[in-house]
Amino acid sequence: MSERTSCGLAGVSRTAYRCKPIPDKNGALRARLKVLTIQYPRYGLPILHDLLKPEGLVVNKKRTECLYNEEILQVRTKKRKKLQRPDL
Repeated sequence: MSERTSCGLAGVSRTAYRCKPIPDKNGALRARLKVLTIQYPRYGLPILHDLLKPEGLVVNKKRTECLYNEEILQVRTKKRKKLQRPDL
């Protein structure tokens, strides 16, 4: 079966079929970011970025923020306790 026919049946464009996946250049940064979020669960993005600076892994804040959001590493907010109010 030809490429044109098979792509037409599958509903995939021929350019998308031929496209090669781009390797991830940020693998080391992702891994280190995950390790730091496990080690320091209450640290947010700015502090984690500052911890990564001396290691030489970060390029800029936007890339760190993008990876932080892709990995869903946001700090979970603590639920507030409701105060028991006395009945009047």
